[in-house]
Amino acid sequence: MKALEKLFELRRSLDTYEREMGFDKLSEVEKAVLEFVMHAKDANITKITKDQYFLKYSLSTIKRAVGVLLSENIIAATQSSADKRSMILSYNLK
Repeated sequence: MKALEKLFELRRSLDTYEREMGFDKLSEVEKAVLEFVMHAKDANITKITKDQYFLKYSLSTIKRAVGVLLSENIIAATQSSADKRSMILSYNLK
């Protein structure tokens, strides 16, 4: 039971941080995509879909989450210099 209590405390802390940062209105997948973009170097949709955590989500769900984050101006997309077909996602500093 101690592990479950600790898990709940972590969830509560995460919820507090998300509210403070203004990310509490995002869906769980949108939050996960945002965190991945902030964590991974040269993040793009292909890298997101190949990450073990995101295997439970469809490509369309991930694309929809990226679209929301782009439309809310939370992340930005720039064309990759290495592969013109790829868009590199980055956190949009405010």
